[in-house]
Amino acid sequence: MSFNLFYISPELILAGGGILVLAVGLACRKRSGVPWPEIVCLLVLLTALIPSAILMTRGAASVGRAQFGGMMAMDGFALFFKLIAIVSTLIVAVISTDYFHGIRFDRGEYYALLIFATLAITCLAASTDLIMIYLSIEFLSLTSYVLAGYLKRNPKSNEAAVKYFMYGSVASAVMLYGMSMLYGITGTTNILSIAGAFKPTPGSELVMFLSLIMILVGFGFKIAMVPFHQWSPDTYEGAPTPITAFLSVASKAAGFAILVRVLGTGIKIAVVDWRLLIAILAALTMTVGNLIAISQINIKRMLAYSSIAQAGYLLIGLVAMPSADAVPAIQLYLLAYLFMNLGAFAVVTMLGTRLKSDNIRDYAGLIKRSPFAAFAMVFFMLSLAGIPPTAGFLGKFYLFWAAIQSGYAPAFVLAIVAIVNTVISLYYYMNIVRVMFFVPANERSQIAAPPSMSFVIGLTVTMTIVVLIYASPFITLLHTSMRMLEAL
Repeated sequence: MSFNLFYISPELILAGGGILVLAVGLACRKRSGVPWPEIVCLLVLLTALIPSAILMTRGAASVGRAQFGGMMAMDGFALFFKLIAIVSTLIVAVISTDYFHGIRFDRGEYYALLIFATLAITCLAASTDLIMIYLSIEFLSLTSYVLAGYLKRNPKSNEAAVKYFMYGSVASAVMLYGMSMLYGITGTTNILSIAGAFKPTPGSELVMFLSLIMILVGFGFKIAMVPFHQWSPDTYEGAPTPITAFLSVASKAAGFAILVRVLGTGIKIAVVDWRLLIAILAALTMTVGNLIAISQINIKRMLAYSSIAQAGYLLIGLVAMPSADAVPAIQLYLLAYLFMNLGAFAVVTMLGTRLKSDNIRDYAGLIKRSPFAAFAMVFFMLSLAGIPPTAGFLGKFYLFWAAIQSGYAPAFVLAIVAIVNTVISLYYYMNIVRVMFFVPANERSQIAAPPSMSFVIGLTVTMTIVVLIYASPFITLLHTSMRMLEAL
């Protein structure tokens, strides 16, 4: 039993740690001085990171084993996304200390919710049963709804939470109906058994395809895929900036984790060839995201549409699934996206709290007011656009390569569409650079970054470079961690 417990030790630590942070917050509610909830939150996340990293580097779970009656898989694929979730939340927690500085709020509840949201992602990444998938998605959604509306006195934050909740409720209901249809034609809720249990008949193939579409509604909502993206811009703008960063990286990674697992081990191409459908959705997602981002004047809304477009790029890996490089390409891009997008949001958080604005025009003359933030932002924009020498370029190159290697004609066409969209995205990414470097500032006062934010921005810049320069060890590790549990 203890051996099995080690495989779920990250979840156990996060569950216990979230309760501990909540208790510490209640105990320190009327006291000032040491920020104990923040400290305990960071310690809990670091503690959960240790067993995840050990299992990942040793490859002990890469072969895979089923636990809890086949409801969860302990494999390298799940461990990779556990690391993504924990590292993302660590960075978001540090960013939050600066964003909420001087603001009165319940710190214990906030950081406990962050930990519980991370727990939901780790459970979702390992889920191999439709029931467990649904429960994990709902757990993640409920915590995210509350976090999005955490600025209770801010009307935009309230609006963000309400819209997020309304869209999420409908998407969840449609997804659940699709799951019930899938159970009805296969007689199982375990995704590892769906392919073997499905018996093709003239009517069942249509039902299978309809259930897939309904399930994609729920997963598409989570990754902000067109046409289920409408909640994203308003929620990203109104939510606290650290939570916007969390939703854009950790929550999106969770959606892709379960999407890859379900389509890779459950509803396989041999059962229903869904590649053309995903290719069309990918093309729409990246094109709509990039085109609408051009007209945005708010940096958070612009990054919201950028995040939609990034989801479109990541969907290329799904279309290229026959290729052995497809899943590692998705993982590599998510790894690069973690650092470049969280780094961009760290700069936005630092500047937003000091400029009291998220308008792009207020970034005018930033090169003179905060050179460090300006140069870091240039680097993150180049990486998001996929321009060398950045990790974003490596991630996109690997995705395009996987699409070409798959030998599937629509995947090749999709790669061309993605290249055209990359060129389009340069306009709005470089517009921020133009404003920071070439538009005169209305004020000339210096903007100083606190040590915590300087550390986060420096770390994300460094890791974006490291992923590019030392790509080979990462790619080797990702090829190991791509192995998903495929049989009970």
